[in-house]
Amino acid sequence: MATSKKRYSRSLIAIAVLVAGIWGFNVWSHTRDVAKWRKTVKSTGASRPGFLTYGLDLRGGLSVVLEPKGSATKGAMETALNIIRNRVDSLGVAEPDISLQGNNILIQLPGIKDPRRAQDVIGQTAKLTFRPVLQSVAPGAKLPATVVDPNCADRSTYPPDDPSKPIVLCVQGTDNKGNVTPPETWAKLVLGPVALQGSDVKSANAALPSSSSGAVAGWEVNLDLTGTGSAKFQKITGDLACNPLGSDTRQLAIVLDQVVQSHPQMGDSVVCHQGLSGSAQITGTFTEKEAKDLALVLKFGALPVELQASTTTTVSPTLGREALHSGLLAGAIGLGIVFIYVLLFYRALGLIVWIGLAVHGSLTLAVVVLLGRTAGFALSLAGIAGLIVSLGIATDSFIVYFERIKDEVHQGKTVRASVDRGWTSAWRTIVAADLVTALAAVVLYFLAVGSVRGFALTLGLATALDLFVSRLFMHPAVWLLAQTRRFNESKSMGVGSVAGVGELAPVGGAR
Repeated sequence: MATSKKRYSRSLIAIAVLVAGIWGFNVWSHTRDVAKWRKTVKSTGASRPGFLTYGLDLRGGLSVVLEPKGSATKGAMETALNIIRNRVDSLGVAEPDISLQGNNILIQLPGIKDPRRAQDVIGQTAKLTFRPVLQSVAPGAKLPATVVDPNCADRSTYPPDDPSKPIVLCVQGTDNKGNVTPPETWAKLVLGPVALQGSDVKSANAALPSSSSGAVAGWEVNLDLTGTGSAKFQKITGDLACNPLGSDTRQLAIVLDQVVQSHPQMGDSVVCHQGLSGSAQITGTFTEKEAKDLALVLKFGALPVELQASTTTTVSPTLGREALHSGLLAGAIGLGIVFIYVLLFYRALGLIVWIGLAVHGSLTLAVVVLLGRTAGFALSLAGIAGLIVSLGIATDSFIVYFERIKDEVHQGKTVRASVDRGWTSAWRTIVAADLVTALAAVVLYFLAVGSVRGFALTLGLATALDLFVSRLFMHPAVWLLAQTRRFNESKSMGVGSVAGVGELAPVGGAR
């Protein structure tokens, strides 16, 4: 028994440390965010960061559903998604939700102050240009007084895009796997006036060089230009070819939405003042993914598919806040009734329910806050509904266990024996019930759209944590309580009065 007592005591300590640890991290992260906000608020005008990340219905903002005109491949929709995400970043929206929902693109911009401007940015055609490279920008380099040095991580600092003037832009970086690196690590280039535009490109495709098996050389992008574009391309490539081999000024930058996607250099075969016309190849150490992504950008100029807004909704936070207050009030009243019921019906075990629900709620809320800070999860009204429903599921787990204990006591078992035997059968029931609920939440998450997915996520998360709390708190707490003489013998607070039996077997006995 001493070994069991130590094991169950360690379980209670472990779950207390876990809850305290997650909350400690959340508080530390929030304090750091507030300190960072205080340093930058004067220059950015951003609102004070909140402890919880709220969704569109609680903060207000703009919701847009874009659908393609005609058929569209998954790759084309993913490219359109990335282009739109870059545009939304320029608005400075905190925690935007931009995702594919089936074959549509769902854009939710919470807390946005200018919905009209956001709609204009989302719906505009992305700007594709070709500019000659004038120089690389080294850290601390002195730039001409006429150009603005942008902060790559803050699109609001990007300079106005005047096609006739030089400009400093950031070069989108990628790692060895082709994934985009953080903007603060991107290099910068000084670019000359626009030489070609996206409308000058007829088509583009990615392919392996005909002289390579693909084992050593990378992929290349083949360009097919329009008649006007061919003449422009011939002139700019002929001018760039007059510069020394390997120099920055021999490069032509491909710019999409004020971000340099690539800046290939003129090859040895390009003749000064003659250049290339009609078609060209962009070569380098491209992976298949990089080459295909670049070809999509060049081929479509802007978005790879034509999109139209099927639904545009400006959401006010007033209604959501009123619904939140009403829902929380109703949830508090219901929880209070449950607390009174379990205390009157289960006596001392009712106190275990109180503490257990507090542990379950604290752990669930801590994980929700953590997901908001690390994974961009935003809590909506539907998500809060899922959390409230999960409290009922957690209460059911306690009741299942307590009823199993009562059944064992009715059969003449001691309280201590009933706690162990009741747990064995109750655990199987709890696992089965929670797995059914979790499976329903998973199916709902993948098949539903919008806020219903938030309900499914919080319900599934809280249900999974119910198993955790039941195993590490509920059974250890009840087992330790069953070792006390008062709980075994008291006629007012003990399990005997709860089970409805007059006398119990001696504490140390068995039947």
